[in-house]
Amino acid sequence: MQFFKKMSLTILWVLTLLIPQVILAQEYPTKPVTVIIPFGPGGGHDLLFRAVTSVATDYLGQPIIIKLMPGGGGAIAADFAAKAAPDGYTLFAGGNIPSVSLPAIEGRSKGPEYWEPVCRINYNQTIIVSRPDAPFKTWKQMMEWVKANPGKLVVGTPGPWSPPDVIWKNLMKEMAVSVKLVPFDGGGPVIVALLGGHIDVGSALPIIYSPYKNTGKMNALLTLEDKRLPDLPNTPTSLEEGVPGAATLNMLGYSWRGVMAPKGTSRAIVDKVATAFKKMTEDQSVKAMIKQYGDEIHYLGPDEFAKVLMSEFDVYKEIAKAYKK
Repeated sequence: MQFFKKMSLTILWVLTLLIPQVILAQEYPTKPVTVIIPFGPGGGHDLLFRAVTSVATDYLGQPIIIKLMPGGGGAIAADFAAKAAPDGYTLFAGGNIPSVSLPAIEGRSKGPEYWEPVCRINYNQTIIVSRPDAPFKTWKQMMEWVKANPGKLVVGTPGPWSPPDVIWKNLMKEMAVSVKLVPFDGGGPVIVALLGGHIDVGSALPIIYSPYKNTGKMNALLTLEDKRLPDLPNTPTSLEEGVPGAATLNMLGYSWRGVMAPKGTSRAIVDKVATAFKKMTEDQSVKAMIKQYGDEIHYLGPDEFAKVLMSEFDVYKEIAKAYKK
């Protein structure tokens, strides 16, 4: 009898904890939801999330407000979002830099343990681009120029330990060349600096490069991909150019964007947001916008996204060991 009494009390206690969460999830959202973007305007995060969330009201029942918070390679936004109430009203636009590389390599920003992964929206390979008036037109010509002019090439990256930053560090190590790396707060500012003539070489995702294709304002030198991109049939891959460690570079040379909720957010709310974002990415108007950008969707739900996130985090932990020797 005593056993059943204890069991009843335990069940009652569990229900007392769970029922409010279930009711909250059923009602959620009752007001606009904010997504914190960790980079500046015009970058891959900004463009993609604005396109996808343009139909948020249709599928989530409330509008999504985009809030840009650049700085510290995305660490400032990550710290802010991770401290928000775990109620689903403040979400984080996660990515390689603030969610993986910075926590794994430098021990700052907020790594996987601070989040409830909601969904990955997409990923893109990196395109290495140069100013049209640079003293080279191809990747091979650039490398010859770099060897003849050590330390003179100015390369902009989306942030410290971003995939392009790691790629250039690896190239300098493997090919014994010297370049000047300049970190920015996102891919958009890199392109602004390139167009303004402040850097010689930068990196761009297809969604950022697309508006400048065939304009003569920048040259695509290389893609970090196993096969040539359909929209850039004349731009060689790192494998074709014989870049040292091309397979590893290709693995690191992509940037992803995903939705993350502060740790402690209920699974019911996570699933509701994930389902809404999946429907947003399948909306025909969103797909048309994304295609116009030269981009595409690679959606993963909460569980699949969590596995990929931890796997990538482990890879960057190994990179940290290599660069801290």
